[in-house]
Amino acid sequence: IRIFRIAAVTEAISWVGLLGSMYEKYIADAHSNALQIFGTLHGYAFLAYVLVVFLVRAEYKWTHRMTALALVASVPPFATVPFERWAFRIYRSH
Repeated sequence: IRIFRIAAVTEAISWVGLLGSMYEKYIADAHSNALQIFGTLHGYAFLAYVLVVFLVRAEYKWTHRMTALALVASVPPFATVPFERWAFRIYRSH
């Protein structure tokens, strides 16, 4: 659970850097390498989250539906954190 929580929070935090650097490049018209840096970091955080989803799926015997929800949560910004809290609240109640 701890690794999944870390992966979920890291993926969500990486969105902050990615969105901020996208704003800087496309809205503020600043010329820096921030988007390349944060894009790479977010990519690694995303891949780590997906890997951990499959590790947790095996460990906690998640259904295909629960796994799909975990993967879908990685798409909208910051959604991995509420998903993580919800998923383990559900897990603890069973």
